[in-house]
Amino acid sequence: MANLPAKPAEQREDFKALTDLVQRAQDGDDAAMPALRKYFQVPSCVDMLGGALAQQIEHSLIEKASGENVLCKEVLTRKTEIMRAELAGPNPTPLERLLVDRIVTCWLHLHLTELRLVQSTGSSIAQADYSQRAIDRCQKRYLAAIKALATIRRLALPVLQLNIREKQVNNVARVA
Repeated sequence: MANLPAKPAEQREDFKALTDLVQRAQDGDDAAMPALRKYFQVPSCVDMLGGALAQQIEHSLIEKASGENVLCKEVLTRKTEIMRAELAGPNPTPLERLLVDRIVTCWLHLHLTELRLVQSTGSSIAQADYSQRAIDRCQKRYLAAIKALATIRRLALPVLQLNIREKQVNNVARVA
């Protein structure tokens, strides 16, 4: 694990060094990579430096939907945060977190696609049909992500065996 500075002055210096390294790496300087790799030991740094692709897609969808409307942008961002917290629950596994991200992204994409269809005026039959097929594909991905999350949660539950005569409840290991 990388040792990150604790004092504000050290944090500022470290942040400046990090941004310089990032800029050098983005400009193609291979020599910056060994120093950057210490930051890659911290998962939040990996996400901050571009590893959180699901969030990038989500932010791009929100940006596209809201344009210059900062209220819309804030409301959609907050809605996705609320959904993510509700779906993930208090202690999600890494797989649950991945599926929750997928569900939230699919939800956003589905509803924005439907909104575009509803708001479009003067669409030809071919354009309306294309939009409806796009909605159907979004819906299919959304439901598949929900089903996958439900499945892994169901598989994670212990199987119980009830013995009524002996008044026993036994945990039975699930065999894959």
